[in-house]
Amino acid sequence: MFQHWWQAIIAIYLAMLVVTGVILARTTALPRTLSYSLVRQVVTGHTAWQTRNWLEIDSTHFRLRYRPEDAAIAPLVLETAEEAYGPAGAMLQYEPQGKTLIILYPDRESLARQFGWAASESAMGVYWGGVIRVLSPYDWVASQDPGEIAGIFAASGPMAHELTHLLVDEKARGNYPRWLTEGIAQYVEKELTGFTMPGSPGATGWYPLKAMDYGFDSLPDQALAYRQSFLMVEYLVERWGLPALHQVLERLGQGATLDRAFQEVLGTSSAGFEGAFAREIPVSKFSQSL
Repeated sequence: MFQHWWQAIIAIYLAMLVVTGVILARTTALPRTLSYSLVRQVVTGHTAWQTRNWLEIDSTHFRLRYRPEDAAIAPLVLETAEEAYGPAGAMLQYEPQGKTLIILYPDRESLARQFGWAASESAMGVYWGGVIRVLSPYDWVASQDPGEIAGIFAASGPMAHELTHLLVDEKARGNYPRWLTEGIAQYVEKELTGFTMPGSPGATGWYPLKAMDYGFDSLPDQALAYRQSFLMVEYLVERWGLPALHQVLERLGQGATLDRAFQEVLGTSSAGFEGAFAREIPVSKFSQSL
């Protein structure tokens, strides 16, 4: 009874913040940064309360909660997070405050249930509201050998990717387009582990940035959307340098729109960046896997 009442209060509060933010965000990005801390505190607090009876182990920068069936693998997940922490933070020039909560779900059904997804959802990790959620490697690694599981999880697992989402979220204070955080997460992931997502055979054109931001998950070719996000970030870094990406995130964290941040740091508007990318990076060259 109390749990249902608490969940209803959280849902109403978040809905009010979303509606208010949508109305105000038509003219400025500042509401995103102003409501950022409140939303994170609510989501993190609610998630911690939901998993209060789970088993827990700690490291220097993380708290990991898990179910009994994952007791043997939990230390590996925590160790992998710590190994990614330093390099990812160095690449983005940011270090989170306090310990980050990681929730290790034993199967994809329990992970999907948290977001109302279908049980067939293939995500191995999710970042939202200050919390990293990870699918147990026991669910998706086809091996019983501990050493092989550790190697596959470190090289192909979601930890570096989701940790990068956390870093971008905190540094930009929640004020960023979807394509940017997805592209940065893939860029850091490739640098740290060498992993890249597959391409999109037969793609004939890039998606508009507006579609990449506001309708990312509903785009018909998800492989293309993710590949385009990665290539746009890679293009930005190769042309303007990694410090420019740091500055863009800093300006977003100060409440600037993406267009203003690009103009101040890159010397071009977001539309100019989009046009230059489309001219210099033809989709036909990257329609197949790298």
